[in-house]
Formats: sequence, structure tokens, C-alpha cells
Amino acid sequence: MAKFITLKRKYLVYCGIVLAIAVVGYLGFNFSGVAQSSAATDMVQPEMKIVSIEFDPQIQIRDQIYGEEEYKGIQIMPKTTFKVSALIQNMTEKTINNIPVQLTVSSLIDKSKQTSKKGEIPSLEPGATAKISFENIKALGDAKGKSATEGQHEMVLTIKANPDSDLNQNTEARVIFNVDSAAK
Repeated sequence: MAKFITLKRKYLVYCGIVLAIAVVGYLGFNFSGVAQSSAATDMVQPEMKIVSIEFDPQIQIRDQIYGEEEYKGIQIMPKTTFKVSALIQNMTEKTINNIPVQLTVSSLIDKSKQTSKKGEIPSLEPGATAKISFENIKALGDAKGKSATEGQHEMVLTIKANPDSDLNQNTEARVIFNVDSAAK
């Protein structure tokens, strides 16, 4: 004796949609995994690495009130004259000579206000580190405890490419902070 099973078309359509979503999700997951792993292998190792940047006096991270508004986690420089030091490491397998380093401090409220200082590391062995300091940097604005924007600065530390010494890449680090001489 034969049994007949009847299926409604709407149930077949629902099953087909669920199966299609599962296949697309599986393929998307696999393709995204491939894309991420290939991106990681294509990343370029920097020739020079900025290991750390230090400020003297130290930048304080804290909550600050300007007017009636409270700003959370602002980086505050408590003095209008400061020093910046950076620890730089040679990541290549060769000695690099005459490494140009430039420090630029800009006011974020007025981009035309800018201070720039240049330095040079004479020689750096493979894997070795060197410390370079820029002193007597004058702030281009001061919040004075009143304005959240008046003391905003951006500091850019750049290691410039120098083909004469086999340095082919630029390396850069940026720090945004607020100068506020009224901060205690």
C-alpha cells in the first residue's frame, strides 16, 4: 500500500529561504576570515618605531569642567612651556644614519598657529633604541580653566624618510591635548 505525502508550497519556500540564509552566512563567514588573514600578511613592518612619547611635565588625564559642561578623560598639560621626549627603535636589519625627526605642535582652534622643531639621530644600530628630546616648547593657547577649546593642541612627531641613509618610510605619531595653566 502506498502512502502519499503532500507538502504545501509555502513550507517548501520557507525551508528554501532558511537554507539559503544558512549557506550565505557560512560563505560570508569563510570569506571574511580569508580577508582578515590576508590583510594581516600584507601589513608592512615599519622601519622606525616610536616606542614611547613622554611629556615633561606629565600630561594628566582627568575630568575637567569648563563653563557649565563637564568633559570626561581630557588630556591636560598643566604648563604653557613643556618638553617632549620620544624613544625610537630601529626595526631594520641595517644601521641607519642621519635619521631626521620633526616635532610639530599646532593649535586646533587656529590651524595657522604652529610651532615646529627638528632634530636628528646620528646613527642607530639594528634593534637599538635612541631617545630624542625637544625642549622649551611654548603652548599656542591656554584654556586658563575657562575654555574647552582655547588650549587644544595637536602634537605630531614624524620620522622622515631619508633615501640617502636607506630610510624609505615616514613614521608618525599624533597626540591631542589641552593646555590649561589653571589645572592643579
